[in-house]
Amino acid sequence: MVADGFSQHRSVNSFTDTFSTKSGDDYDHFSRITDNSSSAKSPESSQAENKRFEKDLKSRHRTACKEMDNGKYRLAIQSFEGILADLLTRYDMNHERIGTALHNIAVANLRANELSDAKDAIEEAFRIRKAALGAMHPKVGDSLVEFGIILMALKENDRALKVFLEALEVREEGMTNAKECQERHKAQLYMAKVLHNLGCVYTELDQLDAAQETYNKALEHQKAAFGEWNGNNLNSKSDSTKPGFLTMASTICNLAYIELERGNHDRAIAFLNDSLEIQKVLLEADNKLILTTMQNIAYVYCLQSKYANAKNVYMDVAKLQQESYVAHAKRGWNASIKSLIYCQLRDFDFESAFDNLRKLEDVLSTQAQIESAPTSRDLQTTHELMGEVNFQLARLPSITEYTQRLLVGQGCGLCADACQPGEFRDVIDAESWFPKRPTKGSKMTGHRMSYA
Repeated sequence: MVADGFSQHRSVNSFTDTFSTKSGDDYDHFSRITDNSSSAKSPESSQAENKRFEKDLKSRHRTACKEMDNGKYRLAIQSFEGILADLLTRYDMNHERIGTALHNIAVANLRANELSDAKDAIEEAFRIRKAALGAMHPKVGDSLVEFGIILMALKENDRALKVFLEALEVREEGMTNAKECQERHKAQLYMAKVLHNLGCVYTELDQLDAAQETYNKALEHQKAAFGEWNGNNLNSKSDSTKPGFLTMASTICNLAYIELERGNHDRAIAFLNDSLEIQKVLLEADNKLILTTMQNIAYVYCLQSKYANAKNVYMDVAKLQQESYVAHAKRGWNASIKSLIYCQLRDFDFESAFDNLRKLEDVLSTQAQIESAPTSRDLQTTHELMGEVNFQLARLPSITEYTQRLLVGQGCGLCADACQPGEFRDVIDAESWFPKRPTKGSKMTGHRMSYA
């Protein structure tokens, strides 16, 4: 359960109840006269008090946003709920600013994975904003986008679809009303985000034709906003365009997933490489998104039995993870080295596989000692594979020796005719280490916080 406040009541009404109790029957009167300045205070005094209030609120909002950036979501929830509580002493519960405060609470709860509280808050935020601002206001669109994301997280995909379609209408209205170049640029990106999220819903519903069409529309808007992209124009963009480019990279990844589902492996790899090009310009080399995209490329190579290509990608991934200071990257090294070993075994590169098996053995043994845990299944498999690989190395010439013999016309030493490495080396069963299939689609895009 999250912090005391919104989590305890699931509705803005409980905040009004709290302050009604403190203020008695004068609560509504207090809310009204705060806006119009109290007769008990001079206009100058009320104006100074309002300035102090706004200054304090902005400071607390910045603090809450920093807490969000640092992953301290429960603290952020407390901060945003405190802001809402103070706003309710000055404004009616249906005021626009109350809707904005609830929107921020919903986003914080979503990031904290408190989905029930997030849903309660965003429904109330949407209702208030729609009544206060009008159904087609951009801020209503913001709340609809978050609402759809929360519903998807709750696996309520049919309802999420309806919400995103409503959000799309709001964004289309924004496109129509955008006159200036900068406004149109922003409207294009908002349209692309909604279409991207719609594509995610269609993908979850296994409506791949609709998903592909929607992702392609999103990509059209992204290219209209940015122009045709390449490494040079990505580097020339300001930091403010970074989220838009990352959404574009995710959209392209999702198109790759659809091609993968349809067995179009070459097209899937082409899309993944396009996405990776964008990611490498904008993100650190060991960023989770980059590593995942590289792993997905290697996975598709494995499906094509192009193990030499796959092992080159996995070598790069494992190297990045080993050199990284980021926790998620280091945790992923075991899985990447297992995938690399699998490809090396299938490519009959037993010497390299044995070297990596020894590295993996060292890491797994150390982990077992630290955790005081019994021998893991991975460590048992590692020992079994080391025995099988060692047997192959002992009975047959190395790949280097094999190649040298062919070059001088001696043959491989085992047969009279020319042969390939796989023809004289046994296939070692390591199917339990076959790389994992990519997850369906990629993350949704939203999380627009605004000052209440």
